[in-house]
Amino acid sequence: MGYSLSFTKSILVVIYISDKIRQEQFDFLSTADISKYLSIPKPTLVKILQSLHAAQIIETKEGKLGGIRLLKSPDAISVLDVLEATEKGKALFQSSVNIMADGKRPNAAQKSIKALLDGAENTLKTELASKSIGEILEDMNS
Repeated sequence: MGYSLSFTKSILVVIYISDKIRQEQFDFLSTADISKYLSIPKPTLVKILQSLHAAQIIETKEGKLGGIRLLKSPDAISVLDVLEATEKGKALFQSSVNIMADGKRPNAAQKSIKALLDGAENTLKTELASKSIGEILEDMNS
């Protein structure tokens, strides 16, 4: 498996920011608060926030009243958006294997395995694309 724990943490960060702002508790959330309440070390959180910012999911504002907030509505952010921001094209499965056997059957086996794993990853991405952060927030209220 290839996706990092940062992906799961990134989802939690986006949900936390969405939830607090949706509850009108904050306009911007501080990095220190996000780190504290989600138990994410600040260096890890900074990397997550940089990825989310580069993907235009969040915006940052410096200063006393600054912090982090979503750039888009939670309904416009899919879990796949967060995955792509965090993992930046990294494959879920590593399917390139250097085996000593060569020939029609070993090559066919490798091709078949790659197709299977690529299909599984595409199915996962389709599922992640079907769920928005807004829907997760609604699930939290059920």
